[in-house]
Amino acid sequence: MQHSKGIKNISELSKYSESVIQSSLMGLIGKLDLRYINKLFCSAKSKGASCSSIFQILFLARFLDFSNVFQLMSHGISKEVGFERDVLYSFLKNERINWRKILYLFYRQIVKLIERNSNADTQVHTRYFIVDDSTLEKTGKTIEFIGKVYDHCLHNYKLGMKLLTLGIWDGKNFMPLDFSIHNEPGKKGNRGLRAKELKAQYIKNRAADAASSERIQEVSEDKIENSIKMVGRAIKKGIKADYVLTDSWFVCERFISRMLAMHLHTIGLMKTNRKVTIQGKTYMAKHIPEIKRKLIKANTKLKCKYISVLIEYKGIEMRAYWVKMNGQNSWKMLISTDCTLTFTQAMKHYQARWTIEVFFKDCKQKLHLNACQSTDLDAHIATISIVFMNYMLIACRKRFDDYEPIGGIFTLMQEEILEDTLLIKLWNIFIELYTLLFAPLGVDWELFVENIILNKNKIDDLFLEKLECLFYVKNKAA
Repeated sequence: MQHSKGIKNISELSKYSESVIQSSLMGLIGKLDLRYINKLFCSAKSKGASCSSIFQILFLARFLDFSNVFQLMSHGISKEVGFERDVLYSFLKNERINWRKILYLFYRQIVKLIERNSNADTQVHTRYFIVDDSTLEKTGKTIEFIGKVYDHCLHNYKLGMKLLTLGIWDGKNFMPLDFSIHNEPGKKGNRGLRAKELKAQYIKNRAADAASSERIQEVSEDKIENSIKMVGRAIKKGIKADYVLTDSWFVCERFISRMLAMHLHTIGLMKTNRKVTIQGKTYMAKHIPEIKRKLIKANTKLKCKYISVLIEYKGIEMRAYWVKMNGQNSWKMLISTDCTLTFTQAMKHYQARWTIEVFFKDCKQKLHLNACQSTDLDAHIATISIVFMNYMLIACRKRFDDYEPIGGIFTLMQEEILEDTLLIKLWNIFIELYTLLFAPLGVDWELFVENIILNKNKIDDLFLEKLECLFYVKNKAA
């Protein structure tokens, strides 16, 4: 949306977006019971402009393609709403707003809305808690607690912070539930910054009973411990899942044992430099494919080789699957504390982890997750919370668009069968592409899939370009 040229105020904005926003997003917002959320806002702010009106402006901003408060208020909106941009900034920086509680309340309302409008969807789906972190790149070195963090996708250090996120996948939608912000101390304990840069950083004096005090303490805490706390909070709030999915960073004895104590199975990649026990004998995990080569099987559907073995890791019994895609040199190790799963079942479950990668990409590219550059960390917490709520509303809208209420269960089953068939075909195409072109070059399978997700738009454009070219050549030949 090129809002900078044609839209000057709220009146024009309303006319411009009437068919798009009012019919869909605004309609959904009107169905949500936000009374408890408004009460939380009012308890944190008692003077000045209405909290609900401020929140509405900030909530709708990204749907109108405004990435931040400055851009929003530069288009004459302050004249329409009756307050200046400082009011919005103060709201975002308010340390007494409990954004964690608000995010959970908003999720409950989204779930209730889905339940009221999805009567046809009677199928029981496997539910997954998914834990992962992502780099939030920033530009200002004076931002509170900012520092250099390692980006595992780009394999270099960026100025920014780490966003640790817990979400849930219910078989149809990914929904964010909780998050914490983290920095990294660095080798010298200076977050990769010079002493002068650290001294120049903004420091906010918060009240001891401030809602954000807990979030501030989390910045320097262990991500694994915080991920465990997040899962515990979600369970206490009545949110249920069958498995926890995560990458190799979180697959350790502490995380796995705590998940089992919460009656949750863990499925995730494990680093092959770990020692595992098989039938009383201890081995280095990376040596198992050679030691147990007689157990190697081929999976023609996934076009890979694999080994399935019951192991013990630091006293925990689990099933491990060593996987090597056709043409790939190295073996990956997937583990599941649910020892009953076959290799195919475990792979199918683990594929759901990619939904959080798509979530991060969409939030950054479409909802301007990285846009906040305030020196105050409270503003970043508020911005991330609002973006997460934006995403939930979009996911809800997509769910209703994809599954028509009229037509009943039969139509729904037809759609699901078609959807599954198409996904299988697309997945096989990607596997074939990797096997023929990328595996011989030594490209890592997981990196290959990550790049497909991260560069989806570029791939779409290239595909259409080649398709048009092919169509032209065929027509010319005819």
